[in-house]
Amino acid sequence: MRKEKLKNILTKKIDLMEKLRELLQEKLEAIVVRDFKKVEDIIGRVEEISYKMETANKELKAALESHGRGLKLVDLLELYSDDEEMMLILKNFFESLNRITFEVEKLRQAIDFHLRYIDFIFGLRRNGITYRKDGSFDEEGPSVFLGRS
Repeated sequence: MRKEKLKNILTKKIDLMEKLRELLQEKLEAIVVRDFKKVEDIIGRVEEISYKMETANKELKAALESHGRGLKLVDLLELYSDDEEMMLILKNFFESLNRITFEVEKLRQAIDFHLRYIDFIFGLRRNGITYRKDGSFDEEGPSVFLGRS
């Protein structure tokens, strides 16, 4: 009975993690194409899944404690090594967790890139230094605004 409950909880978490991963992929695509309306929509859906994930985490923690104090997910690999179905569920769980980690890292890099780009653009405006047609610095500012050619 405990084992079946644990399998159900892990399967539920895998489903939630896969939904979360898909949302993270959508969010990355929306950021790349600068569709911020879509990003806002996705953030709301991510929050919804996060609440469901929190509930599943509490259920998982309770199920693990019913097996023994201090038991961790990795310990289940040894505990149920003779149960092929449990091994498959655990494999899928850890793979799903790895895929989410990869998506989060890609998202972090994309956001970091955009923030650096914004800093670069604002840095150019703050400096006010532009180039003349011959390629030399024009420290007085853009020649277009000064009426020079």
